Amino acid sequence: MKRVHITGCPRSGTTLMMEMLRTCFQNDGYCEHEMSIFEKPEGHPEIFFSKQPSDIRWVKPLIHADANLYVINMIRDPRSVITSIHRNFPAMYFCNFRVWNECNQKALHLIQHHRFLQIRYEDLVSDPDHVQGDIQTSFPFLEKKSCFSEYHRFAKPSSDATAAMGGVRKISEDRISTWKNHLPRIKHEYGYHPQQMADILIMLGYESDNEWVQQINAVVAEKGKCRYPDHAKILKVAESKIRNGFKILKYIILKYCR
Repeated sequence: MKRVHITGCPRSGTTLMMEMLRTCFQNDGYCEHEMSIFEKPEGHPEIFFSKQPSDIRWVKPLIHADANLYVINMIRDPRSVITSIHRNFPAMYFCNFRVWNECNQKALHLIQHHRFLQIRYEDLVSDPDHVQGDIQTSFPFLEKKSCFSEYHRFAKPSSDATAAMGGVRKISEDRISTWKNHLPRIKHEYGYHPQQMADILIMLGYESDNEWVQQINAVVAEKGKCRYPDHAKILKVAESKIRNGFKILKYIILKYCR
């Protein structure tokens, strides 16, 4: 079985990528919305699609051990991520810069791996068919059924996936700059990570300089409710590393014992 697993910081377009993949490429199975990399698909599919954004934290040892694991990691302008609101959680922001940066740091360690493909959300919505071609070039075992740009005509997402995407619509660039409608939130997050956020935006090509900061100088910072705390909880992080460490070990052992 060849498994294509989608990762990335929450609100980076992972659900959209998942729906486009399963709609526009031949496959033998897929998860309805999210599925841990540690979960085994039912039956014996030859090509299986799955998605779990947070798995970017654990995928490095797995992709090195499993020659049939292929990973697509979604990345998006952190300003858009930290101001994105999930339909199921309308009263809060879904993510923050700390979580975005943690996911980005994990992805940087895998950029050169030939079975790891990082895709910018902005590229996906600006030129979806070009991105589809990049995926086929990187993962040549995938067989195209239809164009990414036409995915909305054939997609049948689950209710959870529909909520995460805010509905099924024709691909467009209208959400690329929505962060500009949440400048108080941007200023709050920038206040916690000023140099880091500025440097990353330039490094990733989202900005050529720091002139964009002028947009937030005149507003009052507002934190707003967020699904994630500003600071990681040490005990929770330690527990997660231990728990997932055992899962990684089991995955690798079972892979080599087959």
